Amino acid sequence: MYPKVYLYKRIKDAKILIDRHYSEPIDLAHISEKVYLSKYHFLRLFKEAYGITPYQYLKKKRIEKAKELLSQGLSVNEVCGLVSFESVQSFSNLFKKETSFRPSEFRKHQRTNSNFR
Repeated sequence: MYPKVYLYKRIKDAKILIDRHYSEPIDLAHISEKVYLSKYHFLRLFKEAYGITPYQYLKKKRIEKAKELLSQGLSVNEVCGLVSFESVQSFSNLFKKETSFRPSEFRKHQRTNSNFR
């Protein structure tokens, strides 16, 4: 058995990998392979460490980056591609679910509020 610290270092490395490669098509198998853990063991340890699954973390990271890019004035189509969603529809649905705004509404709201600064 590996010491717990060693396993959690691998989980932290996986989180860093997601942070760096969120804009690429990555999945559980790819991430777990990179940190030398089985998919199921990795999934369990990640959720134990961060309170959410790696997939939930990846979605959260992509939405955070999308908000940043939309605030900079990029189009919804551009942002969708930059944060690695397969379709504008799936991106828009998830964005609205997570933020209560459609991406275009969020972008417009951000641009309107930036005029007052």
